[in-house]
Amino acid sequence: MTGGGGGLHRGRVTGRPGGAHWWGGTGPAGGGTHAARAGGRRGALVLIVLLAVLLAGGIVAFALTGDEDQAPPAAGAPPAPAASPAAAPSGTAPDGQDPAVLQQTLDGAIAAAPIRFAADSASPTDEGAAAVDRLAAALRASPGPAVTVEGHSARVGDGGGRGVRLSEERAAEIARRLEAAGVPAGRLQVVGVGPARPLPTLEESRRVELRVG
Repeated sequence: MTGGGGGLHRGRVTGRPGGAHWWGGTGPAGGGTHAARAGGRRGALVLIVLLAVLLAGGIVAFALTGDEDQAPPAAGAPPAPAASPAAAPSGTAPDGQDPAVLQQTLDGAIAAAPIRFAADSASPTDEGAAAVDRLAAALRASPGPAVTVEGHSARVGDGGGRGVRLSEERAAEIARRLEAAGVPAGRLQVVGVGPARPLPTLEESRRVELRVG
């Protein structure tokens, strides 16, 4: 059947206020408009839901990552060990003084003014007594390393067989004078070598030397 305006209608016409409504099929208005709109709305709703899920997942992942980055240390975990102080270089005294440098200083002072003695005497010459003050100043400037005061005697003119005893008395006298000049007594050790290490002359052999360590 054909009507005014023409066209075959396979859809169903329902009546409602405001005019007829076409449901499915084709019609004068082109047909199927409500079905297409409904499908578009469902697609938009699905897209919104997917975006919401993705957004929620990103927020959760960010929160978990932040918690891991700022997680406090486990209870009962031992503290990190403190860095141990650097060890003193080999050959250096515990207080940082270098025994080799101090020995060079003492040797230089004794070379400039040797500590010598008259034959069979434990009292230093005037030159030797003056050298003690310079040695005491060097020891006070370099506290720490122990020092051995070595007394020596000559093979001739130093009491014959009491040369070792005399050399020890000479060392003890110089140590006493060093202590009087401000060197701690506990830092000094007295040794009598006797005539075991003579020098070229008898005068040079009657001496006191200082050894660091």
